[in-house]
Amino acid sequence: MGSRKIIQYGRFYEDFEPGAHLDHHWGRTLTQAEAQLFATWTMNASPLYFNEVYARSLGHPTTPVPPLLVMNTVFGMTVEDLSEQAIAHLGYWQMRFPRMVYPQDTLFASSDILGKRPSGSKPDRGIVHVRTVGTNQRGEEVITYERKILVRTRAYAPPLSKTPGSHPSALG
Repeated sequence: MGSRKIIQYGRFYEDFEPGAHLDHHWGRTLTQAEAQLFATWTMNASPLYFNEVYARSLGHPTTPVPPLLVMNTVFGMTVEDLSEQAIAHLGYWQMRFPRMVYPQDTLFASSDILGKRPSGSKPDRGIVHVRTVGTNQRGEEVITYERKILVRTRAYAPPLSKTPGSHPSALG
């Protein structure tokens, strides 16, 4: 069997620098179908998110995208840069949705590293504090939030025994 390339994903605790700014590398366009399905699957009881007549009666051009879908979409765009090496997410706060998102809006995300500190109890991890901002295709903020992430240190990372995502039978 030939050699294979082992790819390590994500940043370790040591890789985060307070003051750093990260533009997450892709955007995501949300569709009407996704918004409707998300509202249905999460049993959202507000007609604002699934009744166009009702939404228009409140002055909206159409049904907005549920805020939880906006949050999950923006959060998802940050994972590769922020939490691939996370042990745990320690909480979210100061979450704001300053502007509605509508179907066909394209979301983008960026994050600022606000601070970090080693764990007070375990040397194999540290806590990273970040602020994430999601914007639409016009550069308008649609969500902002802060979170803390418990991230492993490089020295204690387990060695990779397989390529991430490969099937166990590929280990040979």
